[in-house]
Amino acid sequence: MQKTNVLLVLALFSGLAFHGSAMFFTLESTYDALIHLFFADHYATDWFQSWDHRWYTGFSVHGYPPLVHQVMGLLSLAGGLKFGMFTVALTGVLLFITGVYRFTYLLTSDERIAGYGALAAVFSSSFVETLHLFGQLPSIIGLSVLLHALPEVYLWMREGSYRKLWRALALIAVTVTSHHVTPIFGMVFFIFPVIGLALMDKTRERVIHHKAITFRAFFTSFRQVFLRIFSFGISSLLLIITCILPYWINSRQNPITQVPIPHGSRDNFLEVSSSGLVFFLIPWGILLLILPYIFYRFFSKRLLFFGLSFSIMALLGTGGTTPLPRMLLGDTAFNILTLDRFTLWATILALPILAEFLFRFLEGDFREWLKTRFGSLYPKIVGGGFLAGILLMVIFSMSLGYFRPSQPQKIEMLPIVNFLNQDEHDRWRYLPLGFGDQMAWLSAQTNALTVDGNYHSARRLPELTTRAVERLENSKFRGVEGIGSLQQFLTIPEKYHLKYVFSNDKFYDPLLYFCGWQRLQQLENGIMVWEKLNIAPLPPVLPGEATAPWLNLMWGLLPVSTLIIAFFLMVQLPWWRAIYRDGGKQSKKLGYPPQLQHFSSAVAYLTKGWGFLMLTLLVGLLVSFWNGEQHQQSPEKLLTAYYDALDFKEYERAYSYLDPVEGKSLAQYMLQVSVSDGILSSYAKLDRVGIEVLFMDSQNAKAKVRASWITPLEQVDKEFEHRLVKRKDRWYLVPEERTRKIPAELFYVSNEPRFYNHGRRKVTTQATRDEDILDQPRLQVTQARMVLYNGQLAIVGEVRNIDNIPADVTLTATIYDTENTEIASYNGMYHLKHKLLPKESTSFKILFEETAWKNNEDQKPGTYDPALQFPLQLRSLPTRFNLQCAGNISTSDLYKSLGLRTLDIQNGLVNGTLYNSGLQEVTIPQLLVSYYDEEGKLLWVDHQFLEDAIRVQRTGEFSYPLLDIDQYTILDQRMDLCFVNGLPNPASGFTGTGDISELQYHQGAGFEYIKFDLNGYVGNPK
Repeated sequence: MQKTNVLLVLALFSGLAFHGSAMFFTLESTYDALIHLFFADHYATDWFQSWDHRWYTGFSVHGYPPLVHQVMGLLSLAGGLKFGMFTVALTGVLLFITGVYRFTYLLTSDERIAGYGALAAVFSSSFVETLHLFGQLPSIIGLSVLLHALPEVYLWMREGSYRKLWRALALIAVTVTSHHVTPIFGMVFFIFPVIGLALMDKTRERVIHHKAITFRAFFTSFRQVFLRIFSFGISSLLLIITCILPYWINSRQNPITQVPIPHGSRDNFLEVSSSGLVFFLIPWGILLLILPYIFYRFFSKRLLFFGLSFSIMALLGTGGTTPLPRMLLGDTAFNILTLDRFTLWATILALPILAEFLFRFLEGDFREWLKTRFGSLYPKIVGGGFLAGILLMVIFSMSLGYFRPSQPQKIEMLPIVNFLNQDEHDRWRYLPLGFGDQMAWLSAQTNALTVDGNYHSARRLPELTTRAVERLENSKFRGVEGIGSLQQFLTIPEKYHLKYVFSNDKFYDPLLYFCGWQRLQQLENGIMVWEKLNIAPLPPVLPGEATAPWLNLMWGLLPVSTLIIAFFLMVQLPWWRAIYRDGGKQSKKLGYPPQLQHFSSAVAYLTKGWGFLMLTLLVGLLVSFWNGEQHQQSPEKLLTAYYDALDFKEYERAYSYLDPVEGKSLAQYMLQVSVSDGILSSYAKLDRVGIEVLFMDSQNAKAKVRASWITPLEQVDKEFEHRLVKRKDRWYLVPEERTRKIPAELFYVSNEPRFYNHGRRKVTTQATRDEDILDQPRLQVTQARMVLYNGQLAIVGEVRNIDNIPADVTLTATIYDTENTEIASYNGMYHLKHKLLPKESTSFKILFEETAWKNNEDQKPGTYDPALQFPLQLRSLPTRFNLQCAGNISTSDLYKSLGLRTLDIQNGLVNGTLYNSGLQEVTIPQLLVSYYDEEGKLLWVDHQFLEDAIRVQRTGEFSYPLLDIDQYTILDQRMDLCFVNGLPNPASGFTGTGDISELQYHQGAGFEYIKFDLNGYVGNPK
């Protein structure tokens, strides 16, 4: 008589209820789920198209197995993309639970233990993390299907039934088309141990028990089933190659050139505690408490091959904590693979042993052993603690994204989609900044193209592949390297037809402004739209990589065909045997149930001792963390905590570290913070802090702090000295008094010209007609020359707006060699004022900072040398240059009320005062310093950003050290190749001598005159 398998049914219902309800709050905030949604949209839009233009400058979708994405795409036709994503996720939950059930049944041949395995799968912390924190749907589907294939592989080896072989191969084909990495490593870490298990059980038929198996008997069984192993191996290899053949062809034609991107799974977990938490403690979870039992059972003779597999995966999952993973994988594989996948597989491999342990502890011999030695109450207490540990790990894993968000707040995409769809804005590329992985969801809702993307293996642009930057939208997290990569796109956006930037992070706003971008509008969702003028639209036909039609057909038809074939083969299985107990009939086919009558005392004591040791270490870590949070135990801890609070804008916490005796109220402190602004206050991220205690006694201390900040414009290093006092065993920081600058008058009136551009005057969807196109402002290049100063190549000069309307200025310089071959082209960035009022002029410098000069006969010009990290290698210096100036009417960011009040030059140091006479706060003031010779010819242009903002009617001080211009070479100063708006440069009347009346005389090292120009970024224009 059949009885319901209560544990499996309970696991299925629990899995659907728990994961099915939780994923609606977590899945969209994971790392990868929205990426798969984007791929699904590609297949739903054009099933057989291999090329997608929406990311980077186009990429092939043949770089990722398509089955999961295609299923999501098919489901989206019925209920939308998110319906497809959640349906696939729920299917993955069911497949994983039943897969673990079958895998546990394979190893234990006991339905009751297999039921415990299904329950353990529901609350596995590694599965919870993979689904709800990482969102790795293809990996989950691939692994779950592979678990279902393992019993079929075992039965093929034992029985030689071709029906089992076809089922096994069909499931492996589904695994291959879902996630290519899973079957490749699964062959090593899952299927080979299953083959070893089948050989062990086959050998057991000729001996008394497994312990009596000898190598000779094992080898005899191996020879008997060698043809089965060989046929299965060859068939699996052919499936891996054939099912995703376009992937292998694409990988050969477009090899990955991306430099390794740092990943937390490769960190030293002892040094980087956050990586250790996410990639070690959470996935292992409660399994850490019973590791001795897991190793004891895996290294029994029957499960020996699983023990070897488990040990290797557990070792590889430790990342950079030990040198062994790097030695086993090699540098290349170690730097490419994300090693957390090995930890995931190891924990899944251990679930059957966990299930066996739970069975023995809750209703088996281990429970009786505990009762006999410690009393009947002891197992209940330990069991309650064990259950509480499982629940705590699950709750902690689920809530980690809430307490430590890895993504920005959810962004309403409709206003952005509407903006891109209107007025033909999708004819240009765009760039989202500060979007996180939500950029993939934006791309899935629009046909507009972006230069960024979220699949690292697909990109080919050297500006991305030569830097360890994950995405342009989060480039600030890679410091100087990330900001440098972003600058390449913002400085020369015409190369990529990049016209719009959607900023969700004000950190990037100063970089946009000083690169010549202007604010267009703020959308209803709070996203600021930045625009670059004078950018040509995308051509009607975009280049793409042609793929053979038969490969596209194969990619579109074969993956779904494997799913259909596997379904019809597996649907014939008597699934009620899983839901209903069959009295042990199936266990006779799946090997030999373990003897669980006498729990080993040695293993029991070892497991118990190990569990207490792990709990003790956990308590120790919590105590250590608590002590680490006691920031006022020493001056070093106090200053570190204070700067950390300032970095994260936690001003109340920062105030709590101030000396209460000084009497400064929280309101006064917050007021001082609110009125201070600037690049350090609003646009900086603390990179590192060094603390040196200069003096310390029992009650007082003095310390020097060396801090380094990463800003969107440059790296800022500063030193501070602080006084500290000790009161009641706690150290406090003595606040510094700030000099108050109070304006002379309370109310001001300013008369200034205002400009307005109507834009289109006709409501039409057609392209802009001639009568709506504004005349370009007339510019004039008064000076220009190509120079080499201190090893830096640059084009320097002056440009003037000779029109009566304001101009947005874009300068592009191109350098040529002696054969008039173009070497490089770059735009002006920081070293000019991009906005010029009528008759206003600016000095400029276009610095080819990415050019390395190296005479190497073996190096061809224009090739890339990764060792130097410069994109150009030249045999000789350039001899000519071309300068293209473009002016467009601009009506924004025209604030010019920042002036120079005082100036003092002594001993090569310029000290001065700037005065803001207008009605806007200048958030980041910039000083442009131009150097001239005795004839008024421009030599060099330098700049300095002031760290503090200058409020309305207030002053700001600066200190600037003058440069030494002795090491200076003029390469070319002919101006015949200078053009303005595509036309020859208007005659300037410049005869070789500049107007020195506008210059400040100062005889310095290699120069005679200097000039100071002022520029400023207004962060919150009113």
